Amino acid sequence: MTSDTLIEEINTAYQRLGTAAEDLARADRELTEHVRRVRLDNAETILEARNERTASLYLDGLLDTEEHRRLEDNRARAELDLQYARREVERLHLIVRLLGTHASEGIGG
Repeated sequence: MTSDTLIEEINTAYQRLGTAAEDLARADRELTEHVRRVRLDNAETILEARNERTASLYLDGLLDTEEHRRLEDNRARAELDLQYARREVERLHLIVRLLGTHASEGIGG
């Protein structure tokens, strides 16, 4: 692997990491906004619930929709993509350190 190839691969990995972080942030915002909208649209009923448990169950029922599941799936997928991108960056860091160690041994040896 040449230095230029490694540099290009590292740059690509960092770009993927940045994109994955942005995608996760967007998925978080969309899910949070959806929950906020549901709570606002049903605030009166939630507030009238006899206790916190009843309010929580009512909100869970309101969120039991295809849209909410889709948003949760999007967020989970974005989280996995971010974890993968982080592992790829870590892998490349290990390669760089390994190459640095080999180069140091070659110079000293």
